[in-house]
Amino acid sequence: MKYFLTSLIVSLTLLTGCSQEGMKAPAELSPFIEALKANGVDGTLLVRAPFNEDMEYVAEYTISRYASTRIISVFKFKDSEKAQENLQEALKNDRLSGQTRNGAFVMAVTFYPPDEEAVEKIKALFLAHEFE
Repeated sequence: MKYFLTSLIVSLTLLTGCSQEGMKAPAELSPFIEALKANGVDGTLLVRAPFNEDMEYVAEYTISRYASTRIISVFKFKDSEKAQENLQEALKNDRLSGQTRNGAFVMAVTFYPPDEEAVEKIKALFLAHEFE
C-alpha cells in the first residue's frame, strides 16, 4: 500500500530506460491496449517488473512524452484486496487523475496539461474492460 506511490514515482522517473524493461506484454493486457487503440488512444506499451511484493507487473502506456506528458499506468496486483489498498493510496495523490480499480488491476493517469475529458473516456474503457 505505502509502496504504490513510491512505485509510481519511480516508474515515471525511469521512463528514460534505466530500469528492467523488455518484459513481454501479458496476454490479459493486450485486449485493453487494443480497445484504447480502437478508440483513438495510440501509444507505446512498456511492461516493467513489479516494484513491490503486492504487484505482478507495471504497464506504462505512453501516448506522448515530449510536448506534453500523457501516460496511462496499469498496475496488476496479486489480488483484488491488494489492488483496493493501493488504490486508496493513489487517490491521495493530487497529481494523478482517473485512479480506479478493475478487479486486481489499478489504473492511474498522468496527463500534463490536464485533460479531464480524455481521462474520463480512458477510465470508462478501463472499467468496462473484462480482464481475464
